Amino acid sequence: MSIKDFKEYMVAKKKQQIDKWKKDIIINGECQPFTDKDYIKNTEIIFTGKKHYKTKFVHNKIWKTTF
Repeated sequence: MSIKDFKEYMVAKKKQQIDKWKKDIIINGECQPFTDKDYIKNTEIIFTGKKHYKTKFVHNKIWKTTF
């Protein structure tokens, strides 16, 4: 596959994805942000990030000699 073929392939792929998104929007409507009721209902699946952090210990001679 040459560069020209690859570029044509990517353009066609993007057009297919855009058409799919348009069909999904027609069927389901535009995405709306969560309301407070939806947020409370889905709090178990909404992750805000890592909640527990582990302390990293470095065990090597350089670390032991510098302190």
